[in-house]
Amino acid sequence: MDFHNIKSSLGVDTNEAKELARLLADTLASDIEKIRRGIRDNDVASIRFVAHSMKGSSGNLGFEKFSQLAAIVETRSRAGRLDGLGDLLLDMQGLLEKLEDSLSGR
Repeated sequence: MDFHNIKSSLGVDTNEAKELARLLADTLASDIEKIRRGIRDNDVASIRFVAHSMKGSSGNLGFEKFSQLAAIVETRSRAGRLDGLGDLLLDMQGLLEKLEDSLSGR
């Protein structure tokens, strides 16, 4: 994730951009768990709602790859398809870990 994109698109300084990215990371971590519960409970409506939220929040802050994966989760859940969502969540988790590493300077 490029913090310069957040800075320029939202007109904030570096510290504010990093704080927004931290809030995003915390929210996305929670949302991934919500989707896991939705898969476990076969709750496609919840999955769709959470995926839509993830798509928007990550896209608005320039986390495009994550947003694209969330869009796929949303589309599949809208169609009632839960197959393959576990693999998508693993990919999302990997991207989230890279964001968290970036935030901690690793």
